[in-house]
Amino acid sequence: MEEQKSNPGIKWAKWLVLAIGIAILAVVWILNGGLKQTPSPSPSSFPNATSSTSTNNAAVPPQPRSAVNIKAESGKFVPDSFTAQKGKVLTINLTAVDNTYDFGFEDPKLGFNVIVKKGETKSFGFDTSDKKPGDYKFHCIQYCPKTGMEGVLTIQ
Repeated sequence: MEEQKSNPGIKWAKWLVLAIGIAILAVVWILNGGLKQTPSPSPSSFPNATSSTSTNNAAVPPQPRSAVNIKAESGKFVPDSFTAQKGKVLTINLTAVDNTYDFGFEDPKLGFNVIVKKGETKSFGFDTSDKKPGDYKFHCIQYCPKTGMEGVLTIQ
């Protein structure tokens, strides 16, 4: 059986080809943006919310916003009904005062199921621009199924 002898010139050539390939990839990567930093989402970002950032330098007017503060306490949402104007980004600030509560809309298109532990406040929301005017029921089911804890958001 013959032993294959390793040729040092071939090993050197393989390493040279590998180094040239890596160098070419690095140049292409750098020319395409390299480590260009992309902004991370802010804590106030919401699913379905529109962004007011733009790729050109033209000023973009901020999206109109509205907010509602809701307390979950003693098996009730306070307030248990509120109104939002169509075309605004609605922020809901939910505070669980005396227990753990959950918050969700019956309409699956709104799709929230937020759990807030006793003493915490969670903020969440959505853009009302693509929602039809009308009433949207919300409720607490997981942590308070027997209390019938519910309310209504009206979009005008």
